[in-house]
Amino acid sequence: MDLRTLTHKVIGDINSDLILQEVKQYLNRDEHVFLQKGQNFIFDIPYTNSLIQKYNMRSSRIMCLDPKQCYTWHKDQSPRIHFPLITDNRCLFVLEDKAFHMEINHAHYVDTRKMHTALNGTKDLCRYHIVGKSNELL
Repeated sequence: MDLRTLTHKVIGDINSDLILQEVKQYLNRDEHVFLQKGQNFIFDIPYTNSLIQKYNMRSSRIMCLDPKQCYTWHKDQSPRIHFPLITDNRCLFVLEDKAFHMEINHAHYVDTRKMHTALNGTKDLCRYHIVGKSNELL
């Protein structure tokens, strides 16, 4: 599969509940929690680490987006892999001129070298994703 021309694609199935069991103690609304330093794992979370390794992710972290918040409009140096953990259909990712919702239980490839943002349109739910850098075509 050549992802050079893709902007977003579901690239595999994951078990978001199992990931949440492993990382629930690290969910933090005040800051992103890194799960890797480069490609080295920080925590002993076997299932989550196996997925990070499977998708060849680096600098992976748990990201929280608070209710009624969004990120700035920006682009990254490399694509990202997302594992949505806690989300809602009112949580959207905007990539160039397209908005979409990332479903749980799936790994998502997103070409964040293009302009993008994410928004949480809920009143009371923190949106949690594990996000890691990807430098290869899957």
